[in-house]
Amino acid sequence: MDQHLIRRRRARRKHKSGLSKFIWEVIFNFRSLRSYRRLACLQLALLMVFVKDSAKVINRCTKPDRQEFQRTALAITLGFLIMGFLGYTIKLLHMPITNIIMG
Repeated sequence: MDQHLIRRRRARRKHKSGLSKFIWEVIFNFRSLRSYRRLACLQLALLMVFVKDSAKVINRCTKPDRQEFQRTALAITLGFLIMGFLGYTIKLLHMPITNIIMG
């Protein structure tokens, strides 16, 4: 019975060479790498979930119509102008205060 099991185990083993042999040895021969194997499998699973979710989002996206594009462009332009004006105003207020403190 034991010899029968040994033959079956030998038949299942495939002789590997090169990189696949090295990977096989690293993964299955070192006991300390078990946690790394689990971590790698978990990361691969998370990556697959991310890819599937990203594909769903891309498939659901549509090209904006003219009115929606114009509203978005207007909102972005106003945001740039407001932020630029605020930055310029703060810089103008900061320069005299710095000169008073340092000078």
